[in-house]
Amino acid sequence: MRRFACPSCQSEVFFANTACLSCGTQLIYAPGEGFSPSTEGALACANRDVIGCNWAAEGEGGLCLSCLHTSVVPDLSVEGHAEAWAKIEAAKRPLIRALHHLGLPLTDADQRPAPVFEFKADPQDEAAPRVLTGHANGTITLNIAEADDASREATRAAMGEPYRTLAGHFRHEVAHHYEDVLTDGHPDRLTALRQVFGDETQDYAEALQRHYAEGAPAGWEQSFISSYATAHPWEDFAETWAHVLHVLDGLETARAFGLVPADLPRDLPGLAAIPMQRLAEAWIDLSVALNAVNQAMGHETFYPFVLTPTVIAKMEAIRSLIATGQPRILPEVA
Repeated sequence: MRRFACPSCQSEVFFANTACLSCGTQLIYAPGEGFSPSTEGALACANRDVIGCNWAAEGEGGLCLSCLHTSVVPDLSVEGHAEAWAKIEAAKRPLIRALHHLGLPLTDADQRPAPVFEFKADPQDEAAPRVLTGHANGTITLNIAEADDASREATRAAMGEPYRTLAGHFRHEVAHHYEDVLTDGHPDRLTALRQVFGDETQDYAEALQRHYAEGAPAGWEQSFISSYATAHPWEDFAETWAHVLHVLDGLETARAFGLVPADLPRDLPGLAAIPMQRLAEAWIDLSVALNAVNQAMGHETFYPFVLTPTVIAKMEAIRSLIATGQPRILPEVA
C-alpha cells in the first residue's frame, strides 16, 4: 500500500479513512487517483453510510469498484452481521485495488464484474450444512465467521495452519479465478504452469480426500509454500499466488515507509516487473527483521513461511503470468 496525504492539509491519511483526522475533511478514494475531498463532485459509494466504504461511486446502483464485485451480503437484520460485512469489505478493498493496479481483468466477457463475492452466514439450524469458503466458476464464497478473530483463530489452530487472515483468504480464492482467466485461450501458459505445478486434471476431490486422510508428504517444505499446497496443483497454484500478492503488497508498503532498498519500484506494477529472485531477497530480509520485532513484542511470527529456491521458482512463474496483463500507469502518489 502507498502512503497518502490529505488533499486539504497534507497530513497523512490512511487507506481506510473516510475523513482526515487532522482537519476533518471528508475524503473519497478512487483507485489509481488517491484521495480527494468529497465536496469536489465525486459521488460516494452507496455503501458509505452502511459499512464505511470510502471509495467513489462509479457503477450501477451508485456502488464503487470494490462493492460492485459483491453479489451477496449477509442478512443485516441479524445482530453482528453488519459489522462482519463491514470488516470483510474493508479487507476486500485492498485486494481490488491491487488487482486494478496490476491490470488484471475485473470484468467477464460480457463486461460484468468478475470475480464476484458472496458473503454468507451459517444457517441457524445447526443440522444444516455450514457455509464453506471457496471458489466456483468465478464466484468466491466466504463464510462471514472468518471476520470474527476468535472464530478464525480457533479454526486456524484446529487445522494446524501457521497463518489465517481475511487477506489470505481473498488472495488465495481469487487465484483460482485468475488461473482460469489467464490461461483461457493460451495453451502455452497452461503448459508452462503444468511444468511447474503439475497436471491439474488429476481428480480434485480424490486428491483432497487423500490430503486430509494422510497429510502432506515428508519433506514437503522444500518444494511447497504450505502443507495445503501439496493437496493438488490447483491448491499449489492458489497458495503460491497468494504469497506473490503478499510479497508485492508487502514490499509496496515497506517501500513507502523506507524499509526496503530504494532501488525497488514504489508501486505494484513496477514491483511486478522485477524478477521474483530479487523480490524474494528483499522480502526475506524484511520478514526476518519483522519476525524478530514481533517476537520482541510478544506477538506471533509476522511471516511464518520459508521461501526455498523451488518455491521462489513457482512464485516467479506466477509473477510472470501476472505481468502478462496491462499494468496501469497511475498518478496515485504518496
